[in-house]
Amino acid sequence: MRICLISREYPPDTGWGGIGAYTYQHARALKELGHDVEVISLTKKESKVDYNAENSASDPLFVPVHRAAWGPLLEELSTVWISLPYTHFVLKSCLALWRKFLEIHQERPFDVVEAPEHLAEALFPALTGICPLVIRLHTPHSKFIKERYHNLNSAFDQELVAVLERVAMLEAEVLSSPSEDLAAYVAQDCAVKPSEIEIVRNPVDCTKFQPEGPKAIAADGKPIVFFAGRLEERKGVHYLVDAIPSILEKHPGLHFVVLGADTNTGPGKSSVLSELKRKLQEASCESSVQFINHVALDQMPAHYRSADICVVPSLYENAPYTVLEAQASGKPVVGTSAGGSKEYIFDGETGYVVPARDSKALADAICKLLDNEALRLEMGRNARKVSLEKFDKTIIVKNALKTYELAIQRKSARAENALYRRSPEQSLSDFVSMLYSYHLNLCDLIYRHSFSYRVTYWMQLAFRRPRLCGAKILLSTLKRISDSFSFAPRKIEELKANMERQVNEREMEKERLLLKELMTACMLGGND
Repeated sequence: MRICLISREYPPDTGWGGIGAYTYQHARALKELGHDVEVISLTKKESKVDYNAENSASDPLFVPVHRAAWGPLLEELSTVWISLPYTHFVLKSCLALWRKFLEIHQERPFDVVEAPEHLAEALFPALTGICPLVIRLHTPHSKFIKERYHNLNSAFDQELVAVLERVAMLEAEVLSSPSEDLAAYVAQDCAVKPSEIEIVRNPVDCTKFQPEGPKAIAADGKPIVFFAGRLEERKGVHYLVDAIPSILEKHPGLHFVVLGADTNTGPGKSSVLSELKRKLQEASCESSVQFINHVALDQMPAHYRSADICVVPSLYENAPYTVLEAQASGKPVVGTSAGGSKEYIFDGETGYVVPARDSKALADAICKLLDNEALRLEMGRNARKVSLEKFDKTIIVKNALKTYELAIQRKSARAENALYRRSPEQSLSDFVSMLYSYHLNLCDLIYRHSFSYRVTYWMQLAFRRPRLCGAKILLSTLKRISDSFSFAPRKIEELKANMERQVNEREMEKERLLLKELMTACMLGGND
């Protein structure tokens, strides 16, 4: 089967989180079964040209990765960025991924496409119905808005992103979820039946994540409690930090390791890391906690092996890779009942499940494992066994393939009823034209209501298009002369009409040139 995985996140260049980890492991598992797999992802933001991953002869599971440049796209549409920053980001990412997909699909068509629902990455494949589509659920934007994660609110810009996600999900042949909890939320949010969403667990590479192997942190006899995840409210790291003083009272020799990139998602967009360190200093616990910045995915197994207990105190997770990777590494996990974690942690067997936002319950569960080394080791062995039997990638990938076959069947039985029915190639220019029209409307609105914008407009026009600027000034002068007389002389009226026609032609030519530049940038990905 020829399979395309679309994902803006894919290590190492854009391996930001769970979506990247899932796509990486899933792509390699499909390749191991003999399928023809290609990944379409984004470049680093600063890149202005497309590029492909270099083939490694030493890696038998190498999967081609096509990186689409996206950072410079739609920069000219400043008013769209100002008024709809999240939507602007989503659309230019989608355009870049779609352009690259069309380029590859035209050369060798894919049998099926899989993409995440998050930020509507499959928007264009869904609208055009170009190929059987499976949308993999991770966490929709509407969930972030509802729970106000990352300081988001229900502004129109945010809601529009959620709408784009829903459109893509509703147009897909198959929805696939890693947990019943997430499936239930999406079913309610999109008004579909939960039974219509296929449950396919997240996979883990039990060969890569295993108890045996090198450790990242040298053993010094002190037990290590390990947290991995971005430093943000949703990950619940604040509740772990709040639990540390009471845990250290019972186990003063304990060492905590917090691994994850800092974010500015604290109050007033402040640094979360700074807030955590402040709390630890106030409690005189800072010497017992080591902070490590984000590390590459291939370095994570060594960090898990260094731990004695792994903690996942999230306020919400669909099916966290920290749980899967820790358990595959033979470590007991203390997680929360929020989201899908409880479907992956076997309470009392591979770890403990505690209520979210409960630092005391978190501390009690950690202390229970610290008090009983035999129990801790037994739970670690159970965790490894469960990982091999239920969550290993070789098992999960076969379930995923069933959703692909289902998508192909449904696509062949479906009437041609795509929302966008023109040719897929035409979609790029149509959507860029629509965005450009919105940009022009905003420009006109701002021009009429902002003096500073008018001054900036005329200065830019004088430097960039001096002849057009002169013609517009002359036309404005002629209009004022004409309006000052009840009966304007014929010559003035003729001159004014002629100038107006020339200015309009130059304005239209200016717009055509800019629109052409925008379309060229979107279609070529910044290549000259």
